[in-house]
Formats: sequence, structure tokens, C-alpha cells
Amino acid sequence: MIKRIFTLFFGLGVGLLVGAFVVKRIDDATRAVAPANLAHRAGRSVGGLSGAFRRAVDEGKRAAAAREAELRAEFNVPTARDLAARRSPGTR
Repeated sequence: MIKRIFTLFFGLGVGLLVGAFVVKRIDDATRAVAPANLAHRAGRSVGGLSGAFRRAVDEGKRAAAAREAELRAEFNVPTARDLAARRSPGTR
């Protein structure tokens, strides 16, 4: 008789633990797919992507400026600033 009661309570305890674990996992999954959380996660992804894109554009601009400086030096082509400095104050 005591063995049956122990088995019953043990089974009930294990069932409650498993049930609580399953309910917690379902609750976590439900929260993860909630519209606010999905929007937050998408915003973080886009933010990271836009930052990487911005860094790539900046690096491209630096490389283009360096190459332009190389070509100007190689072919002796003045910049607009150099031309403006050479121009006399009375002419347009």
C-alpha cells in the first residue's frame, strides 16, 4: 500500500516537473515570436547590416581618394583647390 502511494506521488511529482518544463519552453517560444520581439530582432539585424555597409562605403571612398591622389601625382594633374590658388584674385 505504501509502495503504491509512493509511486503515485513520485509519478505525480515527475509529471509536474515535466509539465512545468514544457509550459516554460512553450511560453519562451511564444514570446520569441511575438511581434514586438520579431521587430526588435529585425531592427538589430538591419542595424548591423547598415553598419557593415557604411563601413564598406567609407573604405571604398578612402581607397578611391588614395587612387585619385596616385593618378594625379603620376600624370601631374592639379586639383580644383590647386587651380583656385593659382588663379589671380581679379579674374574669374
